[in-house]
Amino acid sequence: MSHHPSDDEVVSGVRRRIDRRERAQREGEPSLARQFARIGVLGWLIVIPTLLGILIGRWLDRVFDSGLMFSGAMLLAGICLGCWSGWRWMHDE
Repeated sequence: MSHHPSDDEVVSGVRRRIDRRERAQREGEPSLARQFARIGVLGWLIVIPTLLGILIGRWLDRVFDSGLMFSGAMLLAGICLGCWSGWRWMHDE
C-alpha cells in the first residue's frame, strides 16, 4: 500500500469533521444571537477589504490622475480578498 501526501489531508479533514460533530452534540444548537453574530462577522470580513480597496484605489487615481482605473482594480481585489477571507473563516468554524 502506498502512502500519498493527500492521505494526510483526508485524515485531518475527517478528524476535523468528527471534532465538529462531537462539539455540536456536546454544545447543542447555537442560539439565534450567536448565529446572527456569525453572519455579522462574515459580512464585515467581506465589507472591510472591499471598502479599503475602494479607498486605496481612489487615492491612487487622484495621485496618478487616472480616472477610475485603480478604483476598479482595487475594488475587485478587495472583493476577492474579502470573499477569500470569509470562505477561510467559514471553513475554520
